[in-house]
Amino acid sequence: MYLRFTRFLLPLILTILIFEFGAQSINAGMARMPDATRVLAAFGLAWGLVTALSSPLAQIRYAGMVLVEDKRDFWRGLRYVSALALLMVAIQWLLSGTPLSRHLLEGLHGIDLETGERVRMMMLWLLPMPLVRGLTQLGAGVLTRAKRTGQISLATALSVAAGLATVVALLQVDSIRDHPIWLPILVLYASALTEFGAILCFLWRFAGSGLPHRLDRSPITYTAFFHFTWPLGLMNFMQESSRPLINLFVVRGASGAEEIAALTVAYTLGQWTYRWLNELRALMPPFYAELRAYRPFLLYAYRCGFIASAICLLLFWTPLRTVLLEQVIGLTPALAELSRAPLQIYTFFPFIVIHRAYFHSIAFVERHTLPMAVGAPMRTGAILAALLLLPLFGVQGAALGVASLLAGFISETVTVWWLILGKKQFRLWRARPAV
Repeated sequence: MYLRFTRFLLPLILTILIFEFGAQSINAGMARMPDATRVLAAFGLAWGLVTALSSPLAQIRYAGMVLVEDKRDFWRGLRYVSALALLMVAIQWLLSGTPLSRHLLEGLHGIDLETGERVRMMMLWLLPMPLVRGLTQLGAGVLTRAKRTGQISLATALSVAAGLATVVALLQVDSIRDHPIWLPILVLYASALTEFGAILCFLWRFAGSGLPHRLDRSPITYTAFFHFTWPLGLMNFMQESSRPLINLFVVRGASGAEEIAALTVAYTLGQWTYRWLNELRALMPPFYAELRAYRPFLLYAYRCGFIASAICLLLFWTPLRTVLLEQVIGLTPALAELSRAPLQIYTFFPFIVIHRAYFHSIAFVERHTLPMAVGAPMRTGAILAALLLLPLFGVQGAALGVASLLAGFISETVTVWWLILGKKQFRLWRARPAV
């Protein structure tokens, strides 16, 4: 049984690991550019805002996995995702191409004008990204439902290869070195378009033979898509918004540019160790009909959590940390030291993440995603409280950002546990006759 789980999840896990490795290539490329600290800070702010704005589309994969059963469902899902993505593009333009951007960046974030111009430029050039991201996620969800996870992994590997090739090709180009913010823009496009093209190719082949034209039932409605996806969209928006919120507090502190640069590196490298655990959410829907029990999935999740924690201990608590930060990524010793504490805090994330993924998976099986919409604001509230309270105990800079994120993870996980399982378990306990 666990072997079957692993065969299904391994390509999805490889997808996450490959993706995070590709993200490191962007950081490594920027770290080797002139004015590296300012470029890393601008990229961290811009990409945090772009991903936050398009975050409702990141969970579309689960709608494709759970709701799309025939070609009619797919075409309805495609129209739904396209409309939602265009709305995200319009909002991104308002926050980057209008006077609102000055209030958001120079005013609210307190950054200098030169960094603000770089952030605006990046956000404007990345306007098509929400549409590309949404369509890619929908296609990946349909392939996951068909248990074609190997094709998803291959698409991600190709996208990372394209990104790495772009970094290598542009690193010594004089025009790119004169305007280094173009490096992450071009690398992101090379990666995203390659993944989209590969997913489209695999989906075209599958839809022609493996996806039924229509089942003997009414097609899925736009209302059903909305009811399933809006809690996921809100959850992901609140999750992605936590990064700009944390950036806001960190960048306004002492040595803000250096701390935000260290936090950008810590985000990418730290998430590499546990983000793959989120794929446990995709495990239960394809297999629950066979097992009719939740416990096997939880036991398997614990095994994955132990592996992730061991990776964190190896990478962040041994001299390998210095090798990764200074030799592989190319940080200065000062920036590497600022990244040490936040990376070590990531050691505590895996066992929170596996429980959250387990509860989310149950919600997908039951097609009851509303608890996720409640957990997301609880996460943001806990992050805000930590950002305000932890400095009173001497926690500052990048360490403050990651510690606050951990507080948000814990709050969100406890909330979804209570709404998905906790209340049911409490009622059963209350209903037991007294001995």
